[in-house]
Amino acid sequence: MDVLGGSVVYRYSPRLHRIYLNITNRCSNSCRFCVRNSFPDLSGYRLWLDREPTDDEIWTAFQDEVKVSDAEAVWCGFGEPTTRLDTVLGLTRRIKQSYPDLKVRLDTDGLANLRNPGRKVAEELSDAGIDYVSISLNAETREKYERLCRPSLPGSYQGVFDFARACRKHLSKVRLTVVDLEGIDVNKCREIAEDLGCDFEVRG
Repeated sequence: MDVLGGSVVYRYSPRLHRIYLNITNRCSNSCRFCVRNSFPDLSGYRLWLDREPTDDEIWTAFQDEVKVSDAEAVWCGFGEPTTRLDTVLGLTRRIKQSYPDLKVRLDTDGLANLRNPGRKVAEELSDAGIDYVSISLNAETREKYERLCRPSLPGSYQGVFDFARACRKHLSKVRLTVVDLEGIDVNKCREIAEDLGCDFEVRG
């Protein structure tokens, strides 16, 4: 979609049979390692958007790109998808109605509850048809998390834990992730994930 100055849907070459949805530049964190700090694009796609696409624009771009061979649609881009929570929920329902065999995953900073006080976000995600949530833990202590992720929302580190616990109640598959950076104890992060009953992955 040239009108947006960037790609609403994209593919990441190491990950076959996946289609990614990039719907916003907004994020509550300003992570020191984030690729968007250095590059406007990824895997040949410009992901920095000149404006946020409408729900209909996202749906049109998705339908133009999705293939029969795709196994998974992933909410993941240069911003945090849950800053547009209702868009994620509504379009996930449309995806599930039109492509019932396609799994839908949300990659998130885990702060949706803090952005939407009073809402049961994990339950809403499950009801909409999200199959899998991947949450950025990023550090084994609050102090390291705050230095690395520079969150703007108070209580963000605890918010990640609270969101992970809520997701475990409503979704069958929840993963916590970290980037393998100097000073981050990956093994302790893995233990945190295991204690919460979540899968664990080190992001490349």
